[in-house]
Amino acid sequence: MTPKAGRYVAGAAAGLAVALSLTACKGTADKAAAPGGDKPGGVHLPTAQDALAKVSSQTAGLKSFRATMSMSTGASGQQTRFTGKLAYRLKPTLAMKFVIPSMNVGGRTSPGISEILVGNELYMKMPALAARSGKPWVGLSFDKLKKSSGLDLKAMGDQGSQGDPTMNAKMLTASKDVRSVGTETVGGVSTTHYQGTFAMQDALTKLDGEQRAQAQKSLGQSGIDKMAFDIWVDGRQLPRKMSMATPPGAKPDMKMTMTYTAFNAPLSITAPPKSQVADGSDLMGGGGANQPA
Repeated sequence: MTPKAGRYVAGAAAGLAVALSLTACKGTADKAAAPGGDKPGGVHLPTAQDALAKVSSQTAGLKSFRATMSMSTGASGQQTRFTGKLAYRLKPTLAMKFVIPSMNVGGRTSPGISEILVGNELYMKMPALAARSGKPWVGLSFDKLKKSSGLDLKAMGDQGSQGDPTMNAKMLTASKDVRSVGTETVGGVSTTHYQGTFAMQDALTKLDGEQRAQAQKSLGQSGIDKMAFDIWVDGRQLPRKMSMATPPGAKPDMKMTMTYTAFNAPLSITAPPKSQVADGSDLMGGGGANQPA
């Protein structure tokens, strides 16, 4: 599994869906005319677009991040909400830990989940799986699962890397109406707040070949064609908070917010003890006997 494809797997494993964020400018912007014209709020459009380009460039060098993720999705009249903590290592090897203490599904609180991704192994901890397997954790090998059952977790993970600010920042540069809406403090850090929308098809053109191919599969399944976003950017041109949502009345109804708490901090993400891990290939219809390492 390549690092780029792995980001989709990691996100899907974490149950992510869609989100972003950025920041910009002064609350009372100078309204003097500038070549090319100004957008509402007195901010010259190229300035805001340049800011997104700088964020995209800056996030490309990230090795890791920590974040709090909140998500709300609505489909078939049922709303699902959760807030979890995400630790994500991009380089030199992919690894992820995502913990959701609890979820609210249709107005009812249900047990949460924990997920760990190390290499090609995904480990999941949730009551339903523990009751079936007899152990706290269930482990799945991506490669062996596809071989034994035909299930492709890479494809299932197409929407999953939404927590990754590197990919998100690339997609935001597709916006044609981004504008600065003021300055705000996020987590004790001064930021500039940007707002805008983008068409998903335009955003896909900003991604690299493998990223784009995976995201296109996901796009076809989701039916989402446009997203609105907010992003709060600090003085280092790094996103401190990102939020993305489908337009009002869209189906599915979805909103995700990422609040980043650390960048490039050392992360120690390890697999659960082997004695606590059950083979998940049978539970997923595999039938193989691969035991996660």
